This record gives sequence, structure tokens and C-alpha cells, in this order.
Amino acid sequence: MLLGNDDRAAPMNGRETGRRGFLTFAAAALTALAVPALVPAAPALAAPLAGGVRRLTLHNINTNEQFSGVYWADGAYRPDALKKLDVLLRDHRAKQVGRYDPRLFDVLARLHQTLDSDEPFRVICGYRSRRTNAMARRRSRGVAKESYHTRGMAIDVMLPDVELKAIATAARSMEAGGVGYYPRSGFVHIDTGPVRTW
Repeated sequence: MLLGNDDRAAPMNGRETGRRGFLTFAAAALTALAVPALVPAAPALAAPLAGGVRRLTLHNINTNEQFSGVYWADGAYRPDALKKLDVLLRDHRAKQVGRYDPRLFDVLARLHQTLDSDEPFRVICGYRSRRTNAMARRRSRGVAKESYHTRGMAIDVMLPDVELKAIATAARSMEAGGVGYYPRSGFVHIDTGPVRTW
């Protein structure tokens, strides 16, 4: 399994944040309350997808399994489809299934629509157990200790019919979370954490 160097600048846990982090957060919260006009609008993710259903096609290169179908219809996510996606994106090394943030599927569906691709997303890395993530950290400095992969909020993908840089550019323009561009490794990292790029 290829393991991506993922989500840099992941939020720190409470012990690591300390007083400075709390003060920064408090100042930002007070500013937002005092000046509501300066609070940014909802991220680009709020823009509707075309049509009354949302479809997604993924191919996991590690297990050679695929999902192709509707995961959202009639104004709601389809639990059966979400379960299938969770299994598809499981940590096959640890044989663990994580529960995915369905907003990530919305990002991928919008991205696929924007790029007008005829190919399924090739999944390089989906969910990672903490054990698999620790192993990835030993191999690479770029893997975050609190990776969004361990939270079911990140995926590393590519499209055979779209240049990697175009995928990264389109994902960044959506401002729906973190986007990392890894041309040497051949994938783009996408997550539903804070908006940031690398």
C-alpha cells in the first residue's frame, strides 16, 4: 500500500495547543462575534452539485475494489452507499473500517464534475488506523501524527485522464478543506479539515 505524506498543519490536541493557542482562538472568536460582516461565507462546498442525486466512482488500487453509484438522493445521504464507501476505503493492512465524513464524498463528486473526467478516482490511500499511521510516520516526516486519514476525513487520489496539477488546482479553488500536491508520489491529498494548501 502506498502511504501518502498527508495533512500538514493538522490541528493539535489540547495538550499541545497550550495557552497561546487558546488565546489565539479566543481572540478570533471575539472578533467574529464583534464584526459579523467580516465572517466569511460558507465554503465553496455549499454550492450545489448538478442534478438531484450525487454519484461517485472510486477504484481502490490497493484492493482492486470499486464503488460506482449514488451516495446521496432525495436530500439525504444513502446509509447503504456510505457503508460500502467506508468498506472500500478501509485500512486493508489493519483490516479496520473507519467511518468517513460524507462531506469528503461531496468534495470528490464536485471535483469529478468540475474536471469532466471519464475515469474513476484512483484511491492511493483512504482510512488509516492509528497503527498504520504510526508506521507511515516512521517512513516519512510528512505524515501528521493526528492525520485526517485516521479520522475518516482524508483521501489521496489521482485521475488517469487528468493531470495531477489540474486536480490540485481545482481542489484548491473549492476551498473545502486541505489540499496537498504530491507530484513525485503521483497523488493529491484532499481532506475536510481547515482550508490550507501545500
